[in-house]
Amino acid sequence: MGYIIRLAGVLFLISAVAAAALSFTESVTTPVIETRRQEELFEAMADYVPDADNFEEKKVDEETYYIAEKDGETLAYIMTASATGYGGPVNMNVAVSVDGEILAADVEGHTETPGLGDVIEDEEWLAQFEGKTVDDPVAVDTDIDNISGATVSARAAANAVRNGLDKIGAEFLGIEMAEWDLAAVEDGTYEGTGTGYGGDIVVEVTVSGGEITDIEILEHSETPDFWANAEDAIPESIIDEQDYDVDEVSGATMSSIGIKDAVFDAIAQ
Repeated sequence: MGYIIRLAGVLFLISAVAAAALSFTESVTTPVIETRRQEELFEAMADYVPDADNFEEKKVDEETYYIAEKDGETLAYIMTASATGYGGPVNMNVAVSVDGEILAADVEGHTETPGLGDVIEDEEWLAQFEGKTVDDPVAVDTDIDNISGATVSARAAANAVRNGLDKIGAEFLGIEMAEWDLAAVEDGTYEGTGTGYGGDIVVEVTVSGGEITDIEILEHSETPDFWANAEDAIPESIIDEQDYDVDEVSGATMSSIGIKDAVFDAIAQ
């Protein structure tokens, strides 16, 4: 019995020392990593807007923007925007001119599958975003080429760029973003489109008395096994909550997001 107690004590001590060591290592390395990330971002921004002599940081509603200036005059706006890919968030740096034109779109970070999803880092593919404006779709298979074998990653990158373009447009360029306001929606049926794992998801949303009463899936190309988990659960949750921003279904994240985006598109038009 005494041996077991001593062994337990030794194991506890080893665990405590290991935890302390890990905590110390993290406290030392995290600031270094963050500093290096900031340095890389400023180096990248200098490439996006080479004429700029200053990058002013501005934080709004938990978003960080950088205003590229020359001699005090604003040239462009830069931010890192995200969308969900196959392996997790795909983060894209987006630089937009004062005229609403994309100057650069660059991959800031992702966890996509090496050899497949990481092809979104290809410079020629990324160059397609340059010159697109707030009036363009900025969507795969519309004005951005798909990447065979990496469709989900390509769509995530494009969605992230579109998100960044929308946010910069709303914050600095006077462009109104679509908003969720059920109370302002007249009774009727509305069609909306979102992007799932396999492509477009089209829904029809019925509104009555300022509430969503029905959501019908009109079209999708999702994988049957994954789709089955989200097909009923997400519309039911949206109707219960009367809000599109509900929890995704585990194992069917992209399908869930596609349905939610389609419902938002229907209501916010």
